[in-house]
Amino acid sequence: MQHPSRHVWDFWYHFDPEAGLFHVFYLNADKALVSSEQHHYAACVGHATTPDFVAIDWGDRSSFNVLNPPAKHWANTCLWSGDVIKVKNGYLMFYTSRDSRQDDGLTQSIGVAYASDLSANQWRFFDTQLKPKFFYQSRGLDGDRTIHAWRDPFLFRRRESQQIFMLVSAKTVSSPLGQSGAIALLQVADDGFAQAVRGEQDWQYLPPLLAPCGYAEMEVPQLYQQPEGSYELVFSCWSKHDFSPLTAGGFQGITTAGSESGDRLDLPRSNPAIHTLSPEAEGLYACRIVPELGGEIVGFDIQSGGIRRSGIQTHLASVDRDFSDLAV
Repeated sequence: MQHPSRHVWDFWYHFDPEAGLFHVFYLNADKALVSSEQHHYAACVGHATTPDFVAIDWGDRSSFNVLNPPAKHWANTCLWSGDVIKVKNGYLMFYTSRDSRQDDGLTQSIGVAYASDLSANQWRFFDTQLKPKFFYQSRGLDGDRTIHAWRDPFLFRRRESQQIFMLVSAKTVSSPLGQSGAIALLQVADDGFAQAVRGEQDWQYLPPLLAPCGYAEMEVPQLYQQPEGSYELVFSCWSKHDFSPLTAGGFQGITTAGSESGDRLDLPRSNPAIHTLSPEAEGLYACRIVPELGGEIVGFDIQSGGIRRSGIQTHLASVDRDFSDLAV
């Protein structure tokens, strides 16, 4: 799915089952910036719809830039990858951005915006700024292989314990420099979710869900469910930042079981059996599983940009991402 005028890469989506449409939100920039790698620092968020990730409606001339923080907001640079969920009274967009006045201007935070209707493309920005702390590097470090990481939020819930969780691409303070890529885990109770969204209550920072000390960064983390009930934790890593003896870059995963109490996930803490779902050589990156398409892997095309189906069906299902009983 190629945009007629913009370079497109990372995406996330909300599926509307009544309309049979995927609302796709995607990072994009002027194509002229790609050769110099400057498109990352001019990224904005667009909105499109598709029934099948083959045919797509890119919208009108303004649809490539629908998420605009107000003047004097902390998110005063470009926007990076996020997550969108439906709540009782509308939709929430969790996004990544930076404050140009903080540190070297590359320190990342997570923010939240609200809209009553996805098609309206008018989002109200909360002042919420979720920063890394405790187990996670709070800023970039000299000598690291990649810039600071606190991005790519992905939300799910465990109804048994009435808890909501967020995965975040992060770096740990305890891992070797250059191999500190990790998947952070944050938690808030159902009855505190609205306050946490508005920045009126803190999230609880939990130890990393995965920190194998073999990756410079672990991007776009997500969680899915296997048919037999186990879970699949997935992420992406470029081969040049992958130092694991088990993998060589691309879209990767690790299978885990849920605990008996249902309030946490059990991952092997040493020598985790990470496997490759789609190697970088297949030409896709920042992939997502689309359960509505048989669990097919979909990503952005490394060479040309744009969003492409892989043809690889994992048969993974969605975890609980139904927040429609919660109002914000």
